[in-house]
Amino acid sequence: MLGKVNLVYLALIFCLIQLSIGQDSAQREYSLLLNNIELYKQGRYKKAEQGFILVINRLPNSRYISTNYLMLIKCKYKLSDYENAIDLGKEYLDTFPNSSYCDDVLFVIANSYYKLDRYETAIKTWLNAISKSKDDRLKEKTGFLVTKTLRYNLDEKAYYRLQNEINIIDGQMLIKIAMAENDLKNGMVLSASKILTNALSKHPGSYFDKRAKGLLNTGEIQSSDIIRFALLIPLSGENKDIGNAIKEGVEYALQEFEKQNKLNIQLIIKDYGQEITKALRYYKELAQNKSVLAVLGPIENDISAACAALSEYEGLSILSPTATDPELTSLTDYFYQLNSTIDLCAEKLAKYALDSLKITRFATLSPLDNHFLRMVDKFVETIEISGGEVIDQEWYYSGDQDFSKQFMNLKRKGLKLSFSDSLMQIKPDLTINQIDSLYATYIAAKRETFKQNETKIDSADIPVNSIEGIFIPIFKEDLSFIAPQIAYSNIQSQYFGNGDWYDIEQLKKNKNYINGIIFVSDGFLNEESWDYRRFRNDYRNMIKKTPSIYNMIGYDSFNYMLKAIPTDNTVVTRNTYITHLKSIARYNGIYRNISLNQENYNTNLQLIKYNFGQLIPLIW
Repeated sequence: MLGKVNLVYLALIFCLIQLSIGQDSAQREYSLLLNNIELYKQGRYKKAEQGFILVINRLPNSRYISTNYLMLIKCKYKLSDYENAIDLGKEYLDTFPNSSYCDDVLFVIANSYYKLDRYETAIKTWLNAISKSKDDRLKEKTGFLVTKTLRYNLDEKAYYRLQNEINIIDGQMLIKIAMAENDLKNGMVLSASKILTNALSKHPGSYFDKRAKGLLNTGEIQSSDIIRFALLIPLSGENKDIGNAIKEGVEYALQEFEKQNKLNIQLIIKDYGQEITKALRYYKELAQNKSVLAVLGPIENDISAACAALSEYEGLSILSPTATDPELTSLTDYFYQLNSTIDLCAEKLAKYALDSLKITRFATLSPLDNHFLRMVDKFVETIEISGGEVIDQEWYYSGDQDFSKQFMNLKRKGLKLSFSDSLMQIKPDLTINQIDSLYATYIAAKRETFKQNETKIDSADIPVNSIEGIFIPIFKEDLSFIAPQIAYSNIQSQYFGNGDWYDIEQLKKNKNYINGIIFVSDGFLNEESWDYRRFRNDYRNMIKKTPSIYNMIGYDSFNYMLKAIPTDNTVVTRNTYITHLKSIARYNGIYRNISLNQENYNTNLQLIKYNFGQLIPLIW
């Protein structure tokens, strides 16, 4: 009997000892887990990672094994080891399918996909986390990540692709919320309202219906007193400097307007970079928003042409601040050029030379570029129709820096003309063939004389006066190369240029070479005027820099558009707005004056003479 009691007692003691050992082991495992979590909280992710790996490898049967796995996955993410974080996460889901941490693991996997730019997979994984989670905080956080990624990282095609692939009610609702938020940002309130109303009707019971209702009840959807304009401009890509400068000027004009008026004006900005397709997509989106009255932009001829063609169907007016192609406004009644066309520039310059300066004999030198080919053709056409003559046309390629060959050709023509003019005064009845023969004899005799006398003549020492006017339209970057060669050629003529000669800094650097040049410009900056000084000082105070020409073009263009807004609280539509715009006979800006003709382009041009370091506006 005693032996039986002792055996029972010993068995009880053994169980108590084992229980004690088990409790000590669990306590040590828990303490180790807390220690590694503390390292994680301190940002010592590498040290924490080593601790979690040690537990997983040495204590695979630990009661805290799943927690260690979760923390190891988080460490991998924090250490930017996204691929391993994803692999470990998938391993966890296979090993612990019923774990309460599955939603947290899915959340980390989705974040890792996002970091790897796999946005659609990230969204699907986040939505999976939402469907498995009972944690409202995780659902809210994950929901905002889904809509943020939809709005800023995916295009319209991805939206519709995900709509077809995702069957989760919460996922469908979040996609609709993201679409509505995008429309609201772009001022498309009616479209946003329709999307949200439809989503609430189609997906009742979604966790995110409160968020959808919140968007509907903010008052933004019902707002009808907002006047919206859009700026369709390149803020990235090749023309980003011009685009950003115009944008700054537009925003400054809007700030000025808001100080003086109580109207609620909203500016929607779209950056198309250098992509025609992106510009067209943005224009179509803007056209769907009936509260947008008009679009300022694009700035390039080709992208403007594409949008102009589309505007005939969309009915949203486009006002380009810089396009110059004369065919653009003929494409549609909805396209307006706040700049003058190259045809008008060439015609005005030619007529000034003919009528005011009484010049009849011309030559041209121009880049081989479609834009300049058209401008030169219009200049030559105007000269010849009026009875003048163009004795030579020289060309160069974009990027050329040496123009000696072209000037030598002009000089040869000029020297022959001088000989012909002198001869015709003596014998006016000579034929062209006779003059050519006599000139060939004259040149041969001159060369023989120089050869016998061993005389070397520098052609730059021989002036040419027979070419009265030379038209040289250029790219802006060509000015510094071509100006010295004009002087060196010693062709004493009246030189004419396009608006790219309007570069004050380069003109000053080359003032000894091109004194007296006359060029046509879309505007003129009178730095002595009170209006400009006030504008410049206010701009400097607010923007912290001196305004550039393109800042002023943006400022003048948007001020012109704002001038057409009725101030008597009458309802303004796209059609009534354009009617008001067309009724503005003339807008006088800081740099540019605007008067639209029946063909919808600006007829205001300025001829400028650069004389002894001064820019002089010419009246004709």
